[in-house]
Amino acid sequence: MQDLKHKILLALIAATIVGEVVSIILWTTNRPVAGEPSARFTLVVDYVYAVANAAVLVALNLVAFIWIMKRNKIGSLFLIAVSIINRLLSQFIFEGGMHLIFVTWTALLVIFSYMEYRGLSNRETFFLSGGVIIDLAASSLIFNPVNTAFFGVVFYFVLIALLVGTLIATKTAVVLGIIKEN
Repeated sequence: MQDLKHKILLALIAATIVGEVVSIILWTTNRPVAGEPSARFTLVVDYVYAVANAAVLVALNLVAFIWIMKRNKIGSLFLIAVSIINRLLSQFIFEGGMHLIFVTWTALLVIFSYMEYRGLSNRETFFLSGGVIIDLAASSLIFNPVNTAFFGVVFYFVLIALLVGTLIATKTAVVLGIIKEN
């Protein structure tokens, strides 16, 4: 099962690299279409910065991919750092509520990277990754990104914090012998 999680992590990283390359293509070809007054995709910054950011991330994710493929533990920590820094920097690049999809993707990368580094059980990995996806769905259904994006983001992070807190409390209780591990 550990090998399957390793392959899932590699697939997530490969999809991230492909996504960054696609974003470079989209932003470099982003022109008004058929008489539209502005470009199809809007960013907060100039497209040159967004393309440069994506190009750097392609290289960094490729390094992480190679390290993780070789089962080097540094690769997992490197990917966690790159993913979190990417999400923090991209907050200044994107506008709108669609950014939560990328936050969810980053959360999945971090969960599977941490699992690769520390070795989460199947149940813990399922709990966290499933919880992140359900959290995104609940946030998108409850909050309209146009008028309540701030509350949607706060709700999203509060639920993620609850998921992680529950997992930490459960692990601590098992370690202290309060509950038995099945």
